[in-house]
Amino acid sequence: MRKVQIAKYSISRRDLLYAFYGLVSFTTLASCGTNKTSIGNSSANNTNIKGSSSTRVVRLGYQVSGDLTHEKGAIEKRLAPQGIGVTWSQFVSGPPLLEALNVGSIDLGPAGETPPIFAQAAGTNLIYVVNIPPGTGEGSAIVVLKDSPIQTLAGLKGKKVAYSRGTAQTFFVVKAFEEVGLKISDIESVNLPIADGRAAFLNKTVDAFVEGDPNLIKLQREGSIRVLRDAQGIKTPGGYYLASRDFAINNAELLKAILSEYYEVGQWANKNRRAAAEILAPKVKTDVDTMELTLTRRKYDMRPITEEVISAQQKVADLLYELKVVPKQVDVKGATLTAQQYAAITPDALRNRA
Repeated sequence: MRKVQIAKYSISRRDLLYAFYGLVSFTTLASCGTNKTSIGNSSANNTNIKGSSSTRVVRLGYQVSGDLTHEKGAIEKRLAPQGIGVTWSQFVSGPPLLEALNVGSIDLGPAGETPPIFAQAAGTNLIYVVNIPPGTGEGSAIVVLKDSPIQTLAGLKGKKVAYSRGTAQTFFVVKAFEEVGLKISDIESVNLPIADGRAAFLNKTVDAFVEGDPNLIKLQREGSIRVLRDAQGIKTPGGYYLASRDFAINNAELLKAILSEYYEVGQWANKNRRAAAEILAPKVKTDVDTMELTLTRRKYDMRPITEEVISAQQKVADLLYELKVVPKQVDVKGATLTAQQYAAITPDALRNRA
């Protein structure tokens, strides 16, 4: 097992770059390739892609938690009549996905509320495309082993807590400890990718761990852990689809078509969770029942980027800066488009959902 380095949160630019860029060194692409098989369908599949886009291959990122749109081949089917191909690259979390976006390896992908803030602070020229509302919060939790003497979050003061810094877990940890009068500097933050953090936790190298579904469900069913706090009730703007600025501006109709497919597949999943679970379970290496419960805790939906969404994201950025989690003040509006540009990329189904 990789040696665990334990340290308090630092304020330096060097640590910011490590948190964002450094993750890539050990959270590299799990898979990358072109998916040429069309499996899904959509009522809008025959719509032509208008505009002057010269893009012939769209490069999409997704995370190991699974992507139904990828598995159903909906985007491939939508774009094939236009002679546009699709490649997919898998990442273990949001930070390496956004780094790939930064260096031009992908054009579009999803991340939670925290990674874009780290990315902006590190100078990445990304764009918030649409908002993904948060789930129920039950799918992420700060846990201890069943036999741990620690009974409350407050009991973790000065203790080692493992989570993946720069991911959405960071904001969750900040807000959870804030509730009990602690700052993130009051604990020993152990920055590990999820798989290594889980191993360190089960081997008792750390005192607590931020776990998520479907593994959280598995550990709960085994009775090997106790949940000190899940993310229910913690206010967050949710996640986002993000794109490079050039791609978003120069491929408006193409981006709109892609987002429409994500949205349509999501709406299907909300109505067919068992069928969706059957598709995703083998991909994330879990059983169908566990995957189905995981999906009930998620929310497959989208919202346009509005002033309200930007304001909520700015509050997250301001808090992380105030606590010196990121060493640079971030202006979220610097990663947005104009109202006219958003109108050009926002799927018609979302127009009245601001």
